[in-house]
Amino acid sequence: MGQLLRVALIFCFLAGSAISASLAQEPEATETTETIETGIQARPIEGITVVGQKSLALLRLRITEKETEIYNFFNAQNSSDRMDIICSKRRPTGTYILERQCEPRFLKELRVEKTRDARMGIGVGFNQYDLVGLSRQDFEKLQNEMLALMASNKEFSDSLADLADLSENLASHRRAMFSGQ
Repeated sequence: MGQLLRVALIFCFLAGSAISASLAQEPEATETTETIETGIQARPIEGITVVGQKSLALLRLRITEKETEIYNFFNAQNSSDRMDIICSKRRPTGTYILERQCEPRFLKELRVEKTRDARMGIGVGFNQYDLVGLSRQDFEKLQNEMLALMASNKEFSDSLADLADLSENLASHRRAMFSGQ
């Protein structure tokens, strides 16, 4: 019984859509006769496009998509797999909320190495600042590769500019929503 009712509703909906679409269309012969009788040329109807504000979630999604596009392009163009940017989702200690974190492969490998050493009792404790300090030369190479790619590839630099615009737009929306004004 339920399936029969569903089929009947779908048929009614399709029939109603077809009738309303046919009634909405004006015949071309009427348009040409009206133009000939009145002597006035028909001009196109002006349209107004309204662009609404994007939600914060949509802006964050666009930023994530643009970052992924940029990282994929950079990973395909850079000189070494060691310079690839890897993104993953992690839960910081004390929370259940996943965060997207992106870092170069050389930094991830260094973290794995230092963690293994600390578990074996070889090394001492370390933090993110220590890792960045230890891999300063690699970060300089990474920055030089990005700058060279920006200078040689217009598409890459445009994507970075788009990302900057999206990030700025997100920050201004966030300020407007949460500033209390």
